[in-house]
Amino acid sequence: MSRNPELEAILEARYSLETCEPKQKTERRAQLDALLDASLSKSARRNLSRRQLIEILAEPYQEFKRVRQDEERTKLSRLR
Repeated sequence: MSRNPELEAILEARYSLETCEPKQKTERRAQLDALLDASLSKSARRNLSRRQLIEILAEPYQEFKRVRQDEERTKLSRLR
């Protein structure tokens, strides 16, 4: 599925935050927050919060996550 590069970066950053090592959480959270803030600064809806944007992106994120996990499973099965 083709997406907006900015949206893709946010989805990737969220996935990275969820799947990273515990010691990387702070850095990954900062990366996600920076991308969200950049997107919000361009938005016509100035009253949106990071949390609201995350909620708006919940469905696209679930699809992104499903596709990513499928790709990882396929890659692992080829290695066996």
